[in-house]
Amino acid sequence: MSLWSSLLQTYDAVNSSAGITPLNEDVNKTLLPLYHTTLKTQLQVTLDEDGQLVKIERDRADAEIIAPCTEQSMGRSGTVLPPHPLFDQLQYIDTKYDSAKHEAYLKQLDSWRADNAKLNAIYQYLSQYSVIEDARAQGIEIDPKKDSKIGVRFAVRVRGSYEPAVWGDREIQDLWIAHEEHHSDSLGTDLLGETLYKPSINFPKKIVSVNGNAKLISANDNTNFTFRGRFANRDEALSIDTLTSQKIHSTLRWLAAKNGTLTGSQDIVIWAIDDHPTDDVLNPTGNSHDVSEQLDYRTDSEILVDAGTQTYVDYAQQFGKLLRGYGNEKTLQQMQQHSRRIVVAIFDAATSGRLSVTFYRELSKDEYIENVLQWHEDSAWYLTCFDNKNSASAGDEVPRRSKKATDKPKPILYIGAPSFADIINCVYSTDDHSSDSYRRFAKYVKKQLVECMFNNTSLPSSLMQPAFHKVTRPSSYDNISVWQHDLEVACSMWKKHYIDQDKKLPLEERNNITMDLDEKRTDRDYLFGQLFALADNFEYRVLLKQNGGKTPERTTNAIKLMNNFVAKPSTTWLTLRQQLNPYIRSSTNGVFFQNEVDEVMHKFKEGDFESNKPLSPLFLLGYSHKRRQLIQRADAAKQLKEQNTENKGE
Repeated sequence: MSLWSSLLQTYDAVNSSAGITPLNEDVNKTLLPLYHTTLKTQLQVTLDEDGQLVKIERDRADAEIIAPCTEQSMGRSGTVLPPHPLFDQLQYIDTKYDSAKHEAYLKQLDSWRADNAKLNAIYQYLSQYSVIEDARAQGIEIDPKKDSKIGVRFAVRVRGSYEPAVWGDREIQDLWIAHEEHHSDSLGTDLLGETLYKPSINFPKKIVSVNGNAKLISANDNTNFTFRGRFANRDEALSIDTLTSQKIHSTLRWLAAKNGTLTGSQDIVIWAIDDHPTDDVLNPTGNSHDVSEQLDYRTDSEILVDAGTQTYVDYAQQFGKLLRGYGNEKTLQQMQQHSRRIVVAIFDAATSGRLSVTFYRELSKDEYIENVLQWHEDSAWYLTCFDNKNSASAGDEVPRRSKKATDKPKPILYIGAPSFADIINCVYSTDDHSSDSYRRFAKYVKKQLVECMFNNTSLPSSLMQPAFHKVTRPSSYDNISVWQHDLEVACSMWKKHYIDQDKKLPLEERNNITMDLDEKRTDRDYLFGQLFALADNFEYRVLLKQNGGKTPERTTNAIKLMNNFVAKPSTTWLTLRQQLNPYIRSSTNGVFFQNEVDEVMHKFKEGDFESNKPLSPLFLLGYSHKRRQLIQRADAAKQLKEQNTENKGE
């Protein structure tokens, strides 16, 4: 199927909800009725059923309403601005501005008002009176120059009607739709395979919120290269029925508002082609903790009572169980809701007037969720995210800067994949997320990650290498916790990279990267990572003891030399080893440290340790694996000591 077919099927499934705005919800998230658009208004003119003014009110801020429109007014731009048929800007409503525009407005209103009491009252009033003069008479000042584009809405008090607001009147909406619908014989078939009654000559805008003037379809250029060499005129180049165009654009606008992920000028839109297109569709951009909350598969005993506990929840493993049918019955029933056709599309308003489709993929049945879960399994790592309510920067999975020195976001430890935001922050070189360069970068990276997830491709080197080089320079970070988080994310990315590489090899030749330390691996870079972890952990423990059990104020020598170690591991190790000698001699754990170093050194192949060749990213995995083993060992020893103390006390 194509994008157009998917949108048409979606519209057919949800059109019964067109024009219904849930209580307290933004009107932009409403599925618009056919031949309707949204309009920002500030003036409300209230009339009685005889067309006599009751009052005029001006809002302090714009109030957005659903307004009838024509094909021409929906996409109006430039100097020739056709009027909307009912609610419009003051320059059309009042003859004081432009008599030609006002006359065109009244003529159009007269063509469809029929015997509707509210429409007739509005027509009678605007034919005889000036909104500007009446507003001034009621103490509302109107500046003819500044206020020409102020939107005007109407309310009409009719006997027997309890709702004066004209913009919410379904009868008037239906009256306009009936007026605009085709009343002619078929002209054949349009380019989308739909019956052609009336070719669309002007296409809607206001599809994505970031650039309201951007159009997805357009063929209004008669002077340049739009048709040259292929078609004689625009009708040969583009022939879409007006009703079909309305359905496509109304549905896409609604989906983008309801389920779109906006970054700069780019909108990632995901929906299901059925009568619940935006319900229960997993957001692929979040981390595994976020996705798990969407699935809500945990039993009561598995729910984390305290999100700050030091127990990692293995979401990646849970995803695998769900995918392979080992989940509970309730969850499997929820999963079946995803056995639908899921569309993943990316739109980008690269210029002020054009909206392009940069990615489109339709996945059937369980393929969508399988791709999402496979991503989370392959990228699974020991990660940390923070309570968003306490984080300093909205949208950051880890607070890049704290609001105050006392701010302590609650950490949530989990095993799974990082979010797209985590990956972007890990790769991007600065903490300035308000810049245009960051938004451009984030937009580009999100598109790449969506392509990787749903095309089953490897992460691009343009992301992998910067992440590796950035985290091997801890001194460039102002906050060591941010570096530690980026290190976790980089390890997740490189683990997925190595898994993707292994998938290309025969089963007997694969050497999979696991979640924990692989004692059998003898890769030079992996072993150097373990040595580095031993040096870092040993010095940190010494500094911790010297500081009375409190976090040391300075980083270890290993962390300071990390960049040098990656560039020249053999010579830098000798330097680092010399710096540790005083600690080894004074510490009771010096012998244990040396024994562990000897165990790792014994695994090096001949000539590997002496080689000063720069290390590959496998170094990060070796470092992280060994570091985690040492931390777990220390925690286990601490717990055992506390238990023994409690037993003696009893």
